[in-house]
Amino acid sequence: MRALCVTVDLDRDVNIRIPGSRAAGSIDRGIGAGPRFSSSDKGLSLLADLFDEIAIKATFFAEAATLRRVDAGLLSGHEVGIHGVEHEDLASIEGTDEKRAILKEASEAVKDAVGREPSCFRAPYMGADRETIGMLPEFGIGIDSSLYRPMSPSLMPEKMDCGVWEMPVPEGRDAAGKKISAYLWPMHESKRAPEDYIRMASSMEEGAFVLATHTWHIVESRERGIMSVKEIEQNIGNVRKVLEGIEDLGIRPMTLTDVRKTMEG
Repeated sequence: MRALCVTVDLDRDVNIRIPGSRAAGSIDRGIGAGPRFSSSDKGLSLLADLFDEIAIKATFFAEAATLRRVDAGLLSGHEVGIHGVEHEDLASIEGTDEKRAILKEASEAVKDAVGREPSCFRAPYMGADRETIGMLPEFGIGIDSSLYRPMSPSLMPEKMDCGVWEMPVPEGRDAAGKKISAYLWPMHESKRAPEDYIRMASSMEEGAFVLATHTWHIVESRERGIMSVKEIEQNIGNVRKVLEGIEDLGIRPMTLTDVRKTMEG
């Protein structure tokens, strides 16, 4: 198996931690640091159109608060997992009851929005802890993608003791020795080229190459703010180049659940 798993975090615009608040905010663009959702909504629409055009089924990790504010119909045909409720740092929460309540609400939000039970999870801030992951089977969730894993020729998923399959995002070093992960945010910030990710994927001989991005990052730069029309077109074009370039390597697009089914025979 050589799989390309396209994963997208569907969460509030340019999320940031707010001191003293469990809920995340958004970078202040002159109107305060309260959560915004317009860039995420627009980015979701652009990504959904791209995925339809190139026939890729993605896995979206939906934050409940964001899912309630965007057009959930755009997720039709894609896999939808959970990503917290208000982009909480679950690893920092003490007490199983609060974590369980967040997972329950997040799961119910996905079911209400798309009519399907979620089967996968990604922790906000990629901050997973063993306790949270161990709770996932209670909600019918059998896949986690909240960790990073060193890039190697074999990226086969592993089943943890709690019964959850771990499908991490790979990270490693490029030809110049610079750190790179399969999150596309440096490309959205004009710090990496599509070829960097294609080259990274080319070293996988077996397993699942989990590629990740955010909906909001299609139209808003963390450093530069809202992108111009030209910048957005270039940005979505770069995502297309990455996906088509990896497919040209003979790596087949699959959802995380598709990979799990393959692993379980």
